[in-house]
Amino acid sequence: MAEHVYYACTRATFRPAPPQPVRWLDCASESDYSLVRDFWSAYTPLSPEVWAEAHTQGYSYAAVIEDGAIVALAAAWRYSDEAWELAAVSVDPAHRRCGYGRAVCSFVTAYILEAGRRATCTTGAENIPMRKTAESIGFYQVFEKLHP
Repeated sequence: MAEHVYYACTRATFRPAPPQPVRWLDCASESDYSLVRDFWSAYTPLSPEVWAEAHTQGYSYAAVIEDGAIVALAAAWRYSDEAWELAAVSVDPAHRRCGYGRAVCSFVTAYILEAGRRATCTTGAENIPMRKTAESIGFYQVFEKLHP
């Protein structure tokens, strides 16, 4: 089993990224569903039912969109009343190392903190780009799993 690294971020540690054109995706919008379906098609098929179920389970997605396509995506997962997870972070390979991942992660983290929740993040120990991104916006490593 892969080892995971657990992170937390608070208002005191948060360092926002420079603003980028990030927006929330509307779970009821057919055009937003199509954007996500096309973006995720490289990884897994996405049905309308799975998209709706993700929102029912507490996920809200934000994205950077360029030329009619998602280039970076992240979610806020509302898993408890005290803390929400920065989750489902993904950047199109052709757009990596351009600041889009940091921008979308910062956008979602700001939302979590503005809602008065502790921001958490979990990633694979070998996922160095995600670890660097999280740390660059103020996440710090904790040594316990913070969500179910």
